[in-house]
Amino acid sequence: MKNYWDNYYNDFKGVLKPSSFSKHCKKFLKNYKGNIYDIGCGNGRDTIFFNKNKLKCIGLDQSSAVIKLNKKKFKKIKNNFIKKNFVSFPYKNIKKNFSIYSRFTIHTINKKQEKILINKIKKLKKLDYLFIEARTIYDELFGIGKKIGKNEFLTSHYRRFINPQELKKEIKKHFKIIEFKVSKGFAIFKKENPKVLRIIAKKI
Repeated sequence: MKNYWDNYYNDFKGVLKPSSFSKHCKKFLKNYKGNIYDIGCGNGRDTIFFNKNKLKCIGLDQSSAVIKLNKKKFKKIKNNFIKKNFVSFPYKNIKKNFSIYSRFTIHTINKKQEKILINKIKKLKKLDYLFIEARTIYDELFGIGKKIGKNEFLTSHYRRFINPQELKKEIKKHFKIIEFKVSKGFAIFKKENPKVLRIIAKKI
């Protein structure tokens, strides 16, 4: 799927304004002194938004094409963009307190990778908050494409539609849930208005 995203961003002419989720999360980060890791940052629109609002944000993405594009486009903070798979990223090496921001990225990894990620971050003493927005099993795209596993479908690229209660149950083991919502109206794009999951949680 890495080749799909490299090709996608090489031809990218999409939205650069911040997502509604990033604006929502900013309310929880007022006066926050730690760093934010935007995992699977894509074109960097939310990474840029946080940085413009005096919240240091580092964008991780495995697509070399998009990281190269972001470094060129956002020269003032080019060092804030890192080419790295967010599942294998060595979070334990982070020295400063930090939070993880995941918008529309948890549904791009399989269940095994999700488990690896959660098992990694649950042990981190420097981790403060976890922000997640993801497609769910209630999405209108659910069932479209080739079924390759439980809630997993392949179209031009891979999606695993998240069961909100299952993910909530897993996160509750290690985090205090501050906000849990499943609703339309959170991620409207053109004619799309998917029913998405939002979780905001604080590390216990």
